[in-house]
Amino acid sequence: MGLLAKLVNKLSSAGQAPRQPGVEVAKDAVWVYIKCDKCGEKLALRLRKSSEIQREEAGRGYQMFINKTVIGNQCFNRMHLRLEFDGAYRVVNKQLQAGTFITKEEYENSAS
Repeated sequence: MGLLAKLVNKLSSAGQAPRQPGVEVAKDAVWVYIKCDKCGEKLALRLRKSSEIQREEAGRGYQMFINKTVIGNQCFNRMHLRLEFDGAYRVVNKQLQAGTFITKEEYENSAS
């Protein structure tokens, strides 16, 4: 790889958030991939940036957050999800009760 290509690659990835297992940030949404601890069902959640993610008051260490209760199709286990983001939608804290974060690849492999 040439010097110019390395520089362009470094600059284009400088503003991106580090990858968080289970959380993928897209242009207009945040995708969350989880697995139910009770039945093992794998779910993909699409959280719209425009309406589902809320702004938080300053001084708390994060600027936006979401609280969501998730129930799958196979059982009635309630999974409680909380994500906290900075101003660029980078995850600064994530919590999931009664479930486990999985990767996008794990979810896609189970769907096929």
